[in-house]
Amino acid sequence: MSKQMSPSIAAQEYAISYAELMDLSPHRALLRFHQRHDQRIENITARSTQSKACFNGCAYCCHFKVIADAVEIFAMADFVLANFDTQQIDQIIQSAKHNIEESRHLSHEEHATINQKCPLLINNSCVVYPVRSIKCRNFHATDVSGCRASYENPKDLTILNDSIPEVYIVATGSGDGFITALHNHGYDDRSYDHNAAFVEALENPGCWRRYDAGRRAFITAKYDNY
Repeated sequence: MSKQMSPSIAAQEYAISYAELMDLSPHRALLRFHQRHDQRIENITARSTQSKACFNGCAYCCHFKVIADAVEIFAMADFVLANFDTQQIDQIIQSAKHNIEESRHLSHEEHATINQKCPLLINNSCVVYPVRSIKCRNFHATDVSGCRASYENPKDLTILNDSIPEVYIVATGSGDGFITALHNHGYDDRSYDHNAAFVEALENPGCWRRYDAGRRAFITAKYDNY
């Protein structure tokens, strides 16, 4: 588990998620986790003396590097398949493939120095918002100027994002508890490049079967600190 977390929240979430995964599919367990996770973030934010600067239509962070766990990728793919027509899905896929090609020869570090619009950001709105990734759920800022500066100067990795410390700690612990429960049930818990894994989930049904069998879900998508 991450060192930057709340042990009590991580342990609590781990116990709940591990028990749920005895009876539920990873997808159903993820949806239940989302409810608990969002409530924790809402509660701690309400008690904080600091406020988030995030607002509808602000999408600087939707151009930064995104990674997601396999079960999250599948949840987003399911959501898109259920809510969009063939033409819309093809547009999303083509946008993701553009990002993949643009960053194909970049290292993990180099990828962090470019802006890429998330393929799921349409009209400055996340079209999979209910099932967005844990990292997207956790990301926030208390001053939009830092987000703007990072967007306008992507090669400057010294720019810091001002977040609410207690929200960051609780959110990180909560997410780590869920992912660790998945891992201990034998499911793939790698963090994959969002673009490549999302395309693979839509175009290759075999990745769903590999995940259910406890194997590496995505073969072509890069993962972790590549």
